[in-house]
Amino acid sequence: MAANRREFLLGAATFAASTSFPSFGLTADNTEVEASAQAVNAASLFLLEFDGCALTSLRFAADAFPTNYIATGQKLGHIQIAWRRPNGPWQKFHSADATSPKDSAGTYHVLDDRGEVLDVAVRLEPQNSILRWTIALSNHSSDPIEIGDIALPLPMHSSFSDKEPPTASVLKHSFISGHGSFLFWMRSNSVGPYLVMTPEPDTSLEYWDHIPPATKGQRPAFRAYIHSVAIGESVQAAGGRWRQPRTSVTLASAGKAGADRTYAFQLAWAPDYAGVRQRLVEAGGIDIEIAPGMTVPANLFTCIAVRSHDPLKSIVAEHPEQTTIDSLGEKDGRTLYRVKFNRLGENMLTVNHGAGGATRLEFFSAEPLETLIHKRAAFIARHQVRDASKWYNGLLAEWNMDSQVQLGPDNYDRIKGWRIYEVTCDDPGLSKPAHLASKNAEFPNQAEIEALDYYIEHFVWGGLQRTTEETDSYGIYGIPDWKQNRDSSDPGNKGKRHIWRPYDYPHIVVMYLSMYRIARDYPGMKMKLDRATYLERAYGTANGMFTIPMRVTGWSAYETGFYNEVVIPQLIEELDLVGKHDEAAQLRTHWEKKVAFFVSGGPNLFGSEYAFDSTGFESTQAIARYALDHPTTPGITPQAAENFAVTQIRANLFCRGVIEKAYYYYGSDYRGGAGDSFTLSYMSPMGGWGVLNHALHDRREPDATIRLGYASFLSSWSLMNTGTNESDFGYWFPGKANDGGTGGGFEPAAYGMTWLGQPHHRGSWYYSCETDLGYCGALRTAATIVADDPVFGRFCFGGEMYAEKTSLHIIPRDGVRRRLHLRTAGQQIDLELTGARFVKEEPIQWSTDQQEFRFALETETTTNGEALLLITGLPEQSYKVICGQETNTFHPDDKKPLRIRIPAGSSKAKVEIVRS
Repeated sequence: MAANRREFLLGAATFAASTSFPSFGLTADNTEVEASAQAVNAASLFLLEFDGCALTSLRFAADAFPTNYIATGQKLGHIQIAWRRPNGPWQKFHSADATSPKDSAGTYHVLDDRGEVLDVAVRLEPQNSILRWTIALSNHSSDPIEIGDIALPLPMHSSFSDKEPPTASVLKHSFISGHGSFLFWMRSNSVGPYLVMTPEPDTSLEYWDHIPPATKGQRPAFRAYIHSVAIGESVQAAGGRWRQPRTSVTLASAGKAGADRTYAFQLAWAPDYAGVRQRLVEAGGIDIEIAPGMTVPANLFTCIAVRSHDPLKSIVAEHPEQTTIDSLGEKDGRTLYRVKFNRLGENMLTVNHGAGGATRLEFFSAEPLETLIHKRAAFIARHQVRDASKWYNGLLAEWNMDSQVQLGPDNYDRIKGWRIYEVTCDDPGLSKPAHLASKNAEFPNQAEIEALDYYIEHFVWGGLQRTTEETDSYGIYGIPDWKQNRDSSDPGNKGKRHIWRPYDYPHIVVMYLSMYRIARDYPGMKMKLDRATYLERAYGTANGMFTIPMRVTGWSAYETGFYNEVVIPQLIEELDLVGKHDEAAQLRTHWEKKVAFFVSGGPNLFGSEYAFDSTGFESTQAIARYALDHPTTPGITPQAAENFAVTQIRANLFCRGVIEKAYYYYGSDYRGGAGDSFTLSYMSPMGGWGVLNHALHDRREPDATIRLGYASFLSSWSLMNTGTNESDFGYWFPGKANDGGTGGGFEPAAYGMTWLGQPHHRGSWYYSCETDLGYCGALRTAATIVADDPVFGRFCFGGEMYAEKTSLHIIPRDGVRRRLHLRTAGQQIDLELTGARFVKEEPIQWSTDQQEFRFALETETTTNGEALLLITGLPEQSYKVICGQETNTFHPDDKKPLRIRIPAGSSKAKVEIVRS
């Protein structure tokens, strides 16, 4: 990346404005998908090219695309070993640096000053439908030899470049966690086959790291370890952390039993995700399904389903006295368990299977979602600058959880160089007000609302954002901060008109629209402006996103998906409701132009300010949703809308942890680093909203996509640093001052540097960076869902559920308590509340045979005495809604929300929805 973000972004603006991107996705009926899948099923063949005993080319024989899975100029099949004699130092052997073996088996001779030590035989050999990779070690010395490391460099073609077709590159998905480890590589168009690598039953993987790239521009090669004691010493010296046990093996002296050891892996083709899962089982591993996710709120449990050809011996908890594991028996070839964690923070379960096999599953136990939501908002409001002598008065500030230091333009702490923008503007700086306002639209708090108004009055209006009395009204200043830009001697787009980054605008739209919702739904709250002004500014900012960057630099907002712009259709609807029809029409024209481009214009779904990114998949689902729900939108057809919906969800899943079962992978988005760095970013829950919205509304029957979407929604809450007095108020960075803090991402590697430029030692960042954008998406996603899951049966996501006669009792624990989705036995019923919530810990009673509901609602003391309930999916007949002394009749086909009069401050207003 360029050293100066301002120059880089301006270049990106010009590039985005002048480039037409090819489509990365394929439509649902694409013949290449079908032909390739049929070929995989017919004959899984390898096309291989060798240089000595190492591979330089690995292709699928019947492929629809000429993809070489090995990086150009690289070789697959080399190994790296660390070994030592008794009481001696570690010595290293790298087959890539050794004299090439003359025999086809690839046998290397390892020597030291005392003579021959080891024979190392490496072989890659096709065997029917698999490519078998074996490593055989034989001790030829008179001493026992300890093997401390066996590392496998995997230099796959994982660098995405605009100089190559997108199908030339593949993204890695990996799970390094014992005998159940696996890796697979897939193309960005999701067309099979996927290349799957698995250890044979007597081989396992326990650690990974990277080899620095030999060529500039290439990504570092992933390196997986069979044994890792030797490298573990270096990791420990560097301050790194690793959760899994490290092993070594000692080979007996020559001629004795135990002087030889062989390890083996299999590479095979799979047509799709289901094929990958099946391949794991066929190779002697295990296939694991989990619901609702691997970040587990303390008031919920999680369920595990394990499928394997080998018998399951046990599941062992890391903290057995604080973990409850209940067996749920067997179903359809899977063994099911229910787990409840009572210790906050990381929790590991070890699955013991087969003949000595062990696979480790990493979970994270968090406080209840509602607690997290309230703590995060209070934390943001608590760290506001209140100093009228500072130009940044009102700033909602960044916080270092490691040193417990509040940042600001007078103290950037450990953030250096061009990245100082993180403190005041751009996505990181604007994420905090967006989330704080979104939270208060759900749970209003007077002190937090006052903090938002203070931020708007003193930091935004006339500072960060140009006012209606200035030219370029509603323009938002970018990096490094609005003060430097306004004071710049440059009158152009690098100074006084540095208002051209469209990504910034939706965050401020969310803030203003949320403030409008607060004023609308809770008129008793004291606010600085009236609700019409908040709505006017939301509209002006949204309109500005489409017009100002284009006017200043030619950067089109129509061709890239922006996070948080998902609220624009809601804003259009609200403008129409209050009679602002001209404004609604103007914004609708912009939005529908964007929809038409994405649906019919062949966008680059992975495009952003980087060559490859995962940041668009909240927006693409919102665009797909709009196109499907508005098939007469100019410039699209119903078939094009359906095709785009399929293409974009495939792309979303491509760069998301789908099969990898660790809490920092499952449901997380992946950037170009393929899960090796910066996981659990803000796009985990934002793109997760896209997955769940697709699963709920675009699938005819409930399937595993609901499970993945909900896991994505839960995932990034593991970054929050919260807790109780007993847990010292946080797992990542203990101390009461950090209770409510959060990290900007997760680093799975043992040590390294974060994207923001700070050293890490595996775990959550200590700066929050952009994570509050993700929490905006999480608030929009939060719902309790009852679905007939294909693995777990009837399951309650985000709540508790029990049956009584013909009724289900559902207790929402999703953190917001406003939305209920039912996806059972061909039924799709949705309930959504505005101005009220389901009463905490009070069950919703659903009569499944009569399709009747009974529940209790609570309201804030500041409401207007009216709640809206939108119900869709009920059988079309007449229903009565009974609340207190008032009874109303409605028909589900009205598609209009029910208005229920509930006194402000009600703690338990009973509501019944029954057939007339």
